[in-house]
Amino acid sequence: MTSRVISAVSKSSTWPKVVLFGDSITQLSFSNDGCWGSMVADLLQRKCDVINRGFSGYNTRWCVKMIPKVFEEFNSSDVAMVTIFLGANDSNLPGNSHQHVPAEEYKTHLIDMVEKLQVCGIPREKVVLITPPACDIDAWAEDCRNNDRPFHKCNKAAGLYASLCREAATESGTACVDLYTEMMKVTDWQKLLNDGLHLSTPGSAFLFELLKPVILKLTAGMETRFPDWKDVDNTNPDASLS
Repeated sequence: MTSRVISAVSKSSTWPKVVLFGDSITQLSFSNDGCWGSMVADLLQRKCDVINRGFSGYNTRWCVKMIPKVFEEFNSSDVAMVTIFLGANDSNLPGNSHQHVPAEEYKTHLIDMVEKLQVCGIPREKVVLITPPACDIDAWAEDCRNNDRPFHKCNKAAGLYASLCREAATESGTACVDLYTEMMKVTDWQKLLNDGLHLSTPGSAFLFELLKPVILKLTAGMETRFPDWKDVDNTNPDASLS
Protein backbone atom coordinates (compact mmCIF):
# COMPACT_ATOMS: atom_id res chain seq x y z
CA MET A 1 0.00 0.00 0.00
CA THR A 2 1.38 3.38 -0.92
CA SER A 3 2.00 6.09 1.66
CA ARG A 4 -0.74 8.21 0.05
CA VAL A 5 -3.32 5.46 0.63
CA ILE A 6 -2.08 4.84 4.20
CA SER A 7 -2.49 8.54 4.94
CA ALA A 8 -6.01 8.59 3.50
CA VAL A 9 -7.10 5.55 5.49
CA SER A 10 -5.65 7.05 8.68
CA LYS A 11 -7.54 10.28 8.13
CA SER A 12 -10.79 8.41 7.43
CA SER A 13 -10.47 6.52 10.74
CA THR A 14 -10.93 9.73 12.75
CA TRP A 15 -14.66 9.43 13.22
CA PRO A 16 -16.90 12.02 14.91
CA LYS A 17 -17.82 11.04 18.46
CA VAL A 18 -21.14 11.02 20.30
CA VAL A 19 -20.37 10.59 24.00
CA LEU A 20 -23.05 9.35 26.42
CA PHE A 21 -22.16 10.45 29.97
CA GLY A 22 -24.22 9.54 33.01
CA ASP A 23 -25.14 6.94 35.61
CA SER A 24 -26.42 3.36 35.35
CA ILE A 25 -29.13 4.26 32.81
CA THR A 26 -26.28 5.29 30.52
CA GLN A 27 -23.99 2.42 31.54
CA LEU A 28 -26.79 0.01 30.58
CA SER A 29 -27.59 1.82 27.32
CA PHE A 30 -26.16 -1.00 25.20
CA SER A 31 -27.89 -3.75 27.19
CA ASN A 32 -30.92 -5.82 26.17
CA ASP A 33 -33.47 -3.62 27.95
CA GLY A 34 -31.67 -0.31 28.36
CA CYS A 35 -30.77 -0.21 24.69
CA TRP A 36 -31.22 3.48 23.85
CA GLY A 37 -27.47 3.88 23.27
CA SER A 38 -27.54 1.00 20.81
CA MET A 39 -30.39 2.75 19.01
CA VAL A 40 -28.31 5.93 18.76
CA ALA A 41 -25.40 3.91 17.36
CA ASP A 42 -27.72 2.25 14.86
CA LEU A 43 -29.04 5.63 13.71
CA LEU A 44 -25.49 6.90 13.17
CA GLN A 45 -24.04 3.83 11.43
CA ARG A 46 -20.84 4.70 9.52
CA LYS A 47 -21.15 8.35 10.55
CA CYS A 48 -20.21 8.54 14.25
CA ASP A 49 -18.72 6.45 17.01
CA VAL A 50 -21.16 6.31 19.92
CA ILE A 51 -19.17 5.98 23.15
CA ASN A 52 -20.62 4.89 26.49
CA ARG A 53 -19.25 6.65 29.56
CA GLY A 54 -21.90 5.62 32.10
CA PHE A 55 -21.10 4.99 35.77
CA SER A 56 -23.64 2.98 37.74
CA GLY A 57 -24.67 4.54 41.04
CA TYR A 58 -22.86 7.83 40.43
CA ASN A 59 -24.31 11.25 41.18
CA THR A 60 -23.50 14.77 39.97
CA ARG A 61 -21.30 15.48 43.01
CA TRP A 62 -18.87 12.85 41.78
CA CYS A 63 -19.39 13.32 38.04
CA VAL A 64 -18.60 17.04 38.11
CA LYS A 65 -15.15 16.13 39.43
CA MET A 66 -14.68 13.36 36.87
CA ILE A 67 -15.83 15.03 33.69
CA PRO A 68 -12.52 16.72 32.72
CA LYS A 69 -10.71 13.39 33.15
CA VAL A 70 -13.35 11.49 31.19
CA PHE A 71 -13.19 13.90 28.25
CA GLU A 72 -9.44 14.43 28.11
CA GLU A 73 -9.13 11.36 25.88
CA PHE A 74 -11.13 13.04 23.12
CA ASN A 75 -10.10 15.67 20.62
CA SER A 76 -12.82 18.28 21.16
CA SER A 77 -13.07 18.95 17.41
CA ASP A 78 -14.12 15.30 16.93
CA VAL A 79 -17.00 15.48 19.43
CA ALA A 80 -20.33 15.90 17.67
CA MET A 81 -22.58 15.60 20.71
CA VAL A 82 -22.53 14.88 24.46
CA THR A 83 -25.46 13.69 26.56
CA ILE A 84 -25.44 14.29 30.32
CA PHE A 85 -28.03 12.02 31.92
CA LEU A 86 -27.89 12.29 35.71
CA GLY A 87 -30.30 12.71 38.60
CA ALA A 88 -31.75 9.26 39.25
CA ASN A 89 -29.25 8.82 42.10
CA ASP A 90 -29.07 12.47 43.22
CA SER A 91 -32.85 12.43 43.73
CA ASN A 92 -32.71 9.63 46.28
CA LEU A 93 -34.25 10.84 49.53
CA PRO A 94 -31.82 12.08 52.22
CA GLY A 95 -32.02 8.71 53.98
CA ASN A 96 -29.64 7.50 51.26
CA SER A 97 -26.87 9.84 52.36
CA HIS A 98 -24.28 8.18 50.12
CA GLN A 99 -25.98 9.04 46.83
CA HIS A 100 -28.41 11.85 47.69
CA VAL A 101 -27.45 15.32 46.48
CA PRO A 102 -29.58 18.32 47.57
CA ALA A 103 -31.67 19.71 44.73
CA GLU A 104 -29.99 23.10 44.24
CA GLU A 105 -26.55 21.50 44.48
CA TYR A 106 -27.61 19.06 41.74
CA LYS A 107 -28.54 21.95 39.46
CA THR A 108 -25.25 23.75 40.17
CA HIS A 109 -23.26 20.64 39.31
CA LEU A 110 -25.04 20.26 35.96
CA ILE A 111 -24.21 23.88 35.07
CA ASP A 112 -20.61 23.36 36.18
CA MET A 113 -20.32 20.26 33.98
CA VAL A 114 -21.42 22.21 30.92
CA GLU A 115 -18.86 24.89 31.76
CA LYS A 116 -16.12 22.29 32.17
CA LEU A 117 -16.96 20.80 28.78
CA GLN A 118 -16.59 24.24 27.27
CA VAL A 119 -13.16 24.56 28.87
CA CYS A 120 -12.37 21.24 27.15
CA GLY A 121 -13.37 22.86 23.85
CA ILE A 122 -16.85 21.32 23.51
CA PRO A 123 -19.42 24.11 22.94
CA ARG A 124 -22.69 24.16 24.85
CA GLU A 125 -24.60 23.78 21.59
CA LYS A 126 -23.30 20.20 21.38
CA VAL A 127 -24.46 19.27 24.90
CA VAL A 128 -27.84 17.70 25.70
CA LEU A 129 -29.11 17.41 29.28
CA ILE A 130 -31.56 14.56 29.89
CA THR A 131 -33.80 14.78 32.94
CA PRO A 132 -34.04 11.83 35.32
CA PRO A 133 -36.93 9.50 34.53
CA ALA A 134 -40.05 9.03 36.57
CA CYS A 135 -39.81 6.39 39.30
CA ASP A 136 -42.37 3.65 39.86
CA ILE A 137 -41.95 3.49 43.63
CA ASP A 138 -43.95 0.28 44.07
CA ALA A 139 -41.82 -1.66 41.60
CA TRP A 140 -38.56 -0.14 42.85
CA ALA A 141 -39.47 -0.83 46.49
CA GLU A 142 -40.05 -4.48 45.57
CA ASP A 143 -36.74 -4.63 43.70
CA CYS A 144 -34.96 -3.16 46.72
CA ARG A 145 -36.57 -5.73 49.03
CA ASN A 146 -35.63 -8.58 46.69
CA ASN A 147 -32.02 -7.41 46.53
CA ASP A 148 -31.68 -6.46 50.21
CA ARG A 149 -31.22 -2.74 49.48
CA PRO A 150 -32.75 0.16 51.42
CA PHE A 151 -35.54 2.00 49.63
CA HIS A 152 -35.22 5.80 49.42
CA LYS A 153 -37.08 6.90 46.27
CA CYS A 154 -40.02 9.21 45.59
CA ASN A 155 -41.50 10.07 42.20
CA LYS A 156 -42.30 13.61 43.36
CA ALA A 157 -38.60 14.13 44.14
CA ALA A 158 -37.69 12.80 40.68
CA GLY A 159 -40.01 15.43 39.21
CA LEU A 160 -38.34 18.20 41.24
CA TYR A 161 -34.90 17.18 40.00
CA ALA A 162 -36.23 16.99 36.44
CA SER A 163 -37.46 20.58 36.70
CA LEU A 164 -34.03 21.68 37.96
CA CYS A 165 -32.37 19.86 35.07
CA ARG A 166 -34.56 21.84 32.68
CA GLU A 167 -33.56 25.06 34.45
CA ALA A 168 -29.88 24.11 34.24
CA ALA A 169 -30.23 23.53 30.49
CA THR A 170 -31.91 26.91 30.01
CA GLU A 171 -29.28 28.73 32.06
CA SER A 172 -26.41 26.85 30.37
CA GLY A 173 -27.75 27.27 26.84
CA THR A 174 -27.89 23.55 26.12
CA ALA A 175 -30.60 21.38 24.63
CA CYS A 176 -32.77 19.42 27.06
CA VAL A 177 -34.73 16.20 26.67
CA ASP A 178 -37.39 16.19 29.39
CA LEU A 179 -37.81 12.47 29.85
CA TYR A 180 -39.70 12.80 33.16
CA THR A 181 -42.44 15.09 31.83
CA GLU A 182 -42.90 13.08 28.65
CA MET A 183 -43.12 9.83 30.61
CA MET A 184 -45.78 11.27 32.88
CA LYS A 185 -47.95 11.98 29.82
CA VAL A 186 -48.15 8.23 29.13
CA THR A 187 -51.13 6.54 30.79
CA ASP A 188 -49.25 3.37 31.74
CA TRP A 189 -45.81 4.99 32.01
CA GLN A 190 -44.70 2.30 34.47
CA LYS A 191 -44.16 -0.06 31.51
CA LEU A 192 -41.30 2.21 30.39
CA LEU A 193 -39.28 0.95 33.38
CA ASN A 194 -38.10 -2.62 33.96
CA ASP A 195 -37.59 -2.44 37.73
CA GLY A 196 -39.20 0.84 38.67
CA LEU A 197 -36.06 2.88 38.01
CA HIS A 198 -34.14 1.67 34.94
CA LEU A 199 -35.50 1.78 31.41
CA SER A 200 -37.25 -1.20 29.85
CA THR A 201 -36.97 -1.88 26.13
CA PRO A 202 -40.09 0.24 25.43
CA GLY A 203 -38.66 2.92 27.73
CA SER A 204 -35.38 2.91 25.83
CA ALA A 205 -37.23 3.30 22.54
CA PHE A 206 -39.27 6.12 24.12
CA LEU A 207 -36.12 8.01 25.14
CA PHE A 208 -34.52 7.40 21.76
CA GLU A 209 -37.48 8.95 19.94
CA LEU A 210 -37.19 12.03 22.17
CA LEU A 211 -33.47 12.27 21.45
CA LYS A 212 -33.66 11.55 17.74
CA PRO A 213 -34.56 15.08 16.52
CA VAL A 214 -31.70 16.56 18.56
CA ILE A 215 -29.25 13.96 17.24
CA LEU A 216 -30.30 14.53 13.64
CA LYS A 217 -29.89 18.28 14.06
CA LEU A 218 -26.41 17.99 15.56
CA THR A 219 -25.22 15.45 13.00
CA ALA A 220 -26.88 17.04 9.96
CA GLY A 221 -24.58 17.07 6.95
CA MET A 222 -22.39 14.23 8.18
CA GLU A 223 -21.81 11.80 5.35
CA THR A 224 -21.63 8.03 5.54
CA ARG A 225 -17.97 7.03 5.70
CA PHE A 226 -16.61 5.28 2.58
CA PRO A 227 -18.73 4.57 -0.50
CA ASP A 228 -21.55 2.08 -0.73
CA TRP A 229 -20.17 -1.33 -1.70
CA LYS A 230 -21.97 -1.14 -5.07
CA ASP A 231 -20.04 2.05 -5.86
CA VAL A 232 -16.57 0.61 -5.22
CA ASP A 233 -14.56 0.33 -8.44
CA ASN A 234 -13.62 -3.35 -8.35
CA THR A 235 -10.97 -2.88 -11.03
CA ASN A 236 -9.29 -0.11 -9.00
CA PRO A 237 -10.52 -0.19 -5.38
CA ASP A 238 -7.81 2.23 -4.23
CA ALA A 239 -9.46 4.93 -6.32
CA SER A 240 -12.74 4.45 -4.43
CA LEU A 241 -11.41 3.77 -0.94
CA SER A 242 -8.73 6.44 -0.62
